[in-house]
Amino acid sequence: MRPRGLVLLVALASAVAQAFGRFSYALLLPAINRDLLGSYAVAGLVATANVTAYLLGTVAVSALSRRARPAALIQAGLACSAVGLALLTRAGGAGGLAVGLTLTGVGGAFIWVPAPGLAGSVVRPSRRGAAIGVAGSGIGGGIVFASALTWGLQAQGGDATWRTVYLVETAIAVVALVLCLLLLRPAPHRDDGVPVRAGALRRVPGWIGLTGGYAAYGLAYSVYTSYLVTALEDDAGFSAGHASAVYTLVGIGLVAGGIVLGPLSDRWGRGRTLVAGYLAMAGAILLVPLGVEPLASASALGFGLMMSGLPAVIAAHLSDFLTPREFAGAFGRCTLAFGLAQLAGPPLGGFLAETAGGFVVPFLLAGLVAAVGAGLSLDVLRATTPRRRPDGVRP
Repeated sequence: MRPRGLVLLVALASAVAQAFGRFSYALLLPAINRDLLGSYAVAGLVATANVTAYLLGTVAVSALSRRARPAALIQAGLACSAVGLALLTRAGGAGGLAVGLTLTGVGGAFIWVPAPGLAGSVVRPSRRGAAIGVAGSGIGGGIVFASALTWGLQAQGGDATWRTVYLVETAIAVVALVLCLLLLRPAPHRDDGVPVRAGALRRVPGWIGLTGGYAAYGLAYSVYTSYLVTALEDDAGFSAGHASAVYTLVGIGLVAGGIVLGPLSDRWGRGRTLVAGYLAMAGAILLVPLGVEPLASASALGFGLMMSGLPAVIAAHLSDFLTPREFAGAFGRCTLAFGLAQLAGPPLGGFLAETAGGFVVPFLLAGLVAAVGAGLSLDVLRATTPRRRPDGVRP
């Protein structure tokens, strides 16, 4: 399969993994809460089923990456995601939602952990950031689609239409699975036969700061995406349609984020792009508590750009130093820190919101954590910046 087609197919799989399997729950949360749950604290606990499963799936992918090719892992993840989405359409309470989200969490890990490495391995090194960015842009496209679908269905049928949203997403997941089974046949890579080195992640310059920054990203993004719509509706008084439209801008930013930051990091450097990206993310988060337009829309668009852009740069940095099979294991281990942090986000955000009587405190915390990510990423910048000799000449 040609590199361009493979990257686009990976982008479709990424949409199923993240936009449908994870972010749709946050988009549909107000309707699900009113129609089925009745408690945001319970809703936050249900959300942890997805992130816990994602974390466990990441551990499994890291272990399997020594034996399984990335394409096979992606195909298995799509099958798991399709079943999980189908179960969500039939959920009758918190337990049913948790089971469906658990399956989509595992499927999401099997898709997303190997996906950037596969996309980056089929292009020349100078285009690696761009290819990984395009692969990740499918997440944004999926969120835009889900947001528009949600808005259109809720305008006609009210809260109960959240099940129909999941039904449509199930159909798309099945189509993506069939396409990947038939077409995802990447050409043999020159490093396919090279043994996977032990401790591959530790061989990456600046890996400690890279991993710590990804953990900060996990906590900040999980709070933001879980409660953006709810904060705008409950705190700022936005209508359901208005809040959904703002969330759509997150998806639009997601489409462009990897495409912008990936190539930028190819030219500007991974470390410098990471530091600037985390600072921009912190600024976007802190606009939400203001609860006014056009700042809410600017927040969503800017956050979406960073949300897809930063993982693309992280993945590109790993791919610069690792083979595709090593990438899946190393990215999986790096993602463990991210997964643990995002696991704490929904329940912590829900608890703080109920305790404080609003969502100002959760978003202030998320903004601070994103700024910490910028500080941690200085380690990547230092590790990848060529040192100069006393005479000013680079070695």
